[in-house]
Amino acid sequence: MGNQGIRRGAGKGTLLLTGLCLAAVLLAGFRSAGVAGGEGSAGVTTSAEDTASSHRFAPAAVVHTPSQAAYSISSAQTTSQATADKGTGSLADSLERITSLGGIATLPDSPLRLVLKWQGDYSTGTSGVSAAEAARNLAAQLGLGAVSRSDEDGHMTSRAGAALDGAQVTLFWSELGGARSYVIVTFETADLRKAPELPAAAESAGQQMLQAGIAAEWNASLQGTAKAQSGPEAALFSIEQSIQEQLPGMTPEESYEDDTTYSRSYSVPGLERAVSSGSHSIALQLAVHKNGNNNTNRVTLGLPLITIEY
Repeated sequence: MGNQGIRRGAGKGTLLLTGLCLAAVLLAGFRSAGVAGGEGSAGVTTSAEDTASSHRFAPAAVVHTPSQAAYSISSAQTTSQATADKGTGSLADSLERITSLGGIATLPDSPLRLVLKWQGDYSTGTSGVSAAEAARNLAAQLGLGAVSRSDEDGHMTSRAGAALDGAQVTLFWSELGGARSYVIVTFETADLRKAPELPAAAESAGQQMLQAGIAAEWNASLQGTAKAQSGPEAALFSIEQSIQEQLPGMTPEESYEDDTTYSRSYSVPGLERAVSSGSHSIALQLAVHKNGNNNTNRVTLGLPLITIEY
């Protein structure tokens, strides 16, 4: 399923340039407003490491090819994202909302796969704690155990991971030079409904990152088997009709389509977070992809954007 990004604001084709933020460390994270997709793996990448790997070099927002796996939004880009963190709702509130929306959009027996990422910058100069020490401290606070370090693409990288609270939790810490690092903590579960402790654990992780001096922001993507099993565009329209009562003022702003995929992003007054994309304030993205292996539709929801492959 591919996605070479063509986005259309309210139906007009616009070439969307986007690249993986700070590009060699993160093959998918979350830094801009755009649309991307791909089949198979989870995409702001397939993993936290890929996620971080794009964040190293390019401060601009971007849409990627399927192999690059979706797009990313980083705190660096959020200078134009002054709208992020609108509202007073907590992360737990947002996860409850996306679970509710996912339940409406998917088959009753469909697992709701969740990938939640906290991503942000860390400065040794500001904190006075070296990146290596800060990475070890954060891993310990999150309960991730020992940290492994290696040189990846010319950047010292720290990694740790563990199964916690019904999810796989990973830490990816890339030292970018100039006393600056980019940090990603990822929570992934095969079915959010079977991980009731995850929302509180994820919210706590964000607080611990902030206390460690990391200016982190979250992004959540939820995926399951769609109730609507017609063509992707018709299926997406059906999903929109089914969820719009829960999202007053939901307005389509940008779209992407190919032979097997249809995606749209929306402004939604009152949602807890939004990101800027041109003149739009994007708070939600939906995508439907027709899986060629079993001929079923997979639906993906992103708050505020989808950051996994759809």
